[in-house]
Amino acid sequence: MTLNDLLNVPYLANGRQPDGADCYGLTRLARVHLFGKPWMPEHGAVEGSDKRALTKAMLKESVNYRICEPRPGAIACCYRGRLCTHIAIVVEVDGRLMILETDEPSTFMFEAHGPRLVNLKHLERRFLKVVYYDD
Repeated sequence: MTLNDLLNVPYLANGRQPDGADCYGLTRLARVHLFGKPWMPEHGAVEGSDKRALTKAMLKESVNYRICEPRPGAIACCYRGRLCTHIAIVVEVDGRLMILETDEPSTFMFEAHGPRLVNLKHLERRFLKVVYYDD
């Protein structure tokens, strides 16, 4: 899969496959297909709407990674308060670091959903804290 392929993966709540992925699923796919990194666990029993369970799963996995500065292949864990509510991955596009992310449809018509590229500052402004991890 290429970056363009990943940008065409539709949003699917709790999805982990190329035919539909949530933010965690898209990050898993990108790590393997763009960066040749090992698969992260599926955490299929953890629902995307259960932010406490997501945070617990993320903290359990974080021991396998180290905190780093943004760089291609780094995972961006995004916090609201003490909860990890979103995950994305850093990619390089035309020499610039960007975030590959996906999100569920919003109740606001003007907000994009599904896979997209955003700059780091845009992502970091949306969350209280963003921590980058790599292995």
